Amino acid sequence: MRTFFKVVGWVMAAISGLLVWNILPETRAIISCGMVVAFICYGISIVVGVTVKRLIRDELRELRLQSNATACRLELVDRRVTAILRDALEQRQAASMRGALRTKHRQAYDQQRRSA
Repeated sequence: MRTFFKVVGWVMAAISGLLVWNILPETRAIISCGMVVAFICYGISIVVGVTVKRLIRDELRELRLQSNATACRLELVDRRVTAILRDALEQRQAASMRGALRTKHRQAYDQQRRSA
């Protein structure tokens, strides 16, 4: 749709330019200079647009590389933290099992002393 409006705009400019060119011949020098300036500005805008797109693409590529490196580091940290937490959970479960066994042995010992 954008291209369509560009084409329509250029066609309308060309037709109106031809009408003014033929109706008012004394303005031909002004129209010629205006057309040259318009084409130069259009060319410059294309060059600027391409340059800006290239700069943005390069910056986005650099940001993507940085985010990938950060994601890899986060994965490494996540694995380390998970291992530490798993180890702490295993130690806690082992300690609670030892505590339960001590309590059980203590109760059995107390019952033996009472019965003796």
